[in-house]
Amino acid sequence: MRTNPRTPKLLPWLAKKAGISERRATALWLESERWAARRAASGSSAYYKLAVDRLLELTAAESLREDAASFGWRPWVRAQARVWALSMQVAQQGSALTARGWRLIGSTARQHQLS
Repeated sequence: MRTNPRTPKLLPWLAKKAGISERRATALWLESERWAARRAASGSSAYYKLAVDRLLELTAAESLREDAASFGWRPWVRAQARVWALSMQVAQQGSALTARGWRLIGSTARQHQLS
């Protein structure tokens, strides 16, 4: 039976922001915990601070390594994905606003018919 390691709740967000897989981020967290355990008492606040700081360092290094391995294309692709996501959010908000406007017009027309 396999037990899931306890990871910080910010790990999926951090992995997505760094552009690495959650599995790789979990491995980096375990490495950070081992590193922090050699420097502070396990379970103490200093231990968790050291582990999280080390995790941030390792994810930044991993992200740079992935960027270098892609010969410079990865940052461009990630930027394009962010632009695409933003344009989809704007389109969704625009359509919601249009639908709300039509509902308001419909309710106003019904009120005028009743009076």
